Amino acid sequence: MRTSETPLRFGWFIPTYGDFDRFTNPSRTWPAGLELFERVALAAERAGFEYALVPVASACWEAWIACAMVSAKTTRLKMLVAARPGYIVPTLMAKMISTFDQLSGGRMSINLIAGGDPAQLAQDGLLIPHDERYDVMNESVEIMKALWAADAPLDWHGRHFQLRGAEVQPKPLQQPWPRFYIGGESEAARDVGARHADCYFFWGDTPQRTAEKIADIRARARRFGREDLTFGMRLQVVVRETEAEAWDAAHALIEGTTERQRQRRRAIAADSEADTRMWRLAEDSADNDYLIAPHLWSGISTVRTGAGVCVVGDPDQVAHTLQQFVDLGCSEFCLSGYPHDAEAERFGRWVIPRMQAAPALAAASG
Repeated sequence: MRTSETPLRFGWFIPTYGDFDRFTNPSRTWPAGLELFERVALAAERAGFEYALVPVASACWEAWIACAMVSAKTTRLKMLVAARPGYIVPTLMAKMISTFDQLSGGRMSINLIAGGDPAQLAQDGLLIPHDERYDVMNESVEIMKALWAADAPLDWHGRHFQLRGAEVQPKPLQQPWPRFYIGGESEAARDVGARHADCYFFWGDTPQRTAEKIADIRARARRFGREDLTFGMRLQVVVRETEAEAWDAAHALIEGTTERQRQRRRAIAADSEADTRMWRLAEDSADNDYLIAPHLWSGISTVRTGAGVCVVGDPDQVAHTLQQFVDLGCSEFCLSGYPHDAEAERFGRWVIPRMQAAPALAAASG
């Protein structure tokens, strides 16, 4: 439940692989590059979003450098930077995080990612099995927190890392360290998140299923003596002045997509329980125009990996749908939509004021 201690936070998404207004319209695409990243980031900042998430798939531009460049072009927007344990040793990662935090004036948070598509992991030579990647992540975060808290050189004798006289300068500007985020459906992800995350992200799902996930993560967090873990949703959004316009825009996103695109999408889900869940939601709701609940549409998941559930409707309907998750205990929403600068502007103008005006919203009609 939203309280004064858990204010609503809104995050947006910077598409570092390029942007478009539908999946099948090559004439309406915008190539990746600083001009696009800056345009989307400034639109999100003006719209009232607190932070920006960037992806890390092989088709994307490198996340740390992109975030650093965007941070220099903005004044308030925080960067939610991907930390992938196993790619970077924890001592260097701790120094990168604290340096970024200092140079940006405390405008960074940490998104813990253990991996994804096995083919992409193999491209980087990361052949560690799924659950072991989370074990590496757990030890890496423990080391980073220990280094930031230490006032003397640190020795560490762990399963994956052995350190002698390790230390990190500078220390983070945000104390004791920046916020940690994580998402994931697997047992391994839930345990690491319950132990270390400040915010646990759920990809879009029905309110009932989301409530079950929140209860599970809360129970795990209590076993680690934690009561301060917060929850958020990672969603797509299509908001228009009328519901009919919103549905037209949503359907246009995937209009004309091919069976080959859908088969390629299905194959990628194999090693990620969260991605598999997205695909199954789409498959199970195909006969209902991909609706998994009122105004929650999984059509994008038929062609896009990652968080593909989309909130579709007019401003009141979108706000009411999000409020259902607030009532369950979610206090953050990390959103995206196509094209990303225009959708950020619409959401900031029409929905954020509605969400901030009252802790509960009357049910929208339709």
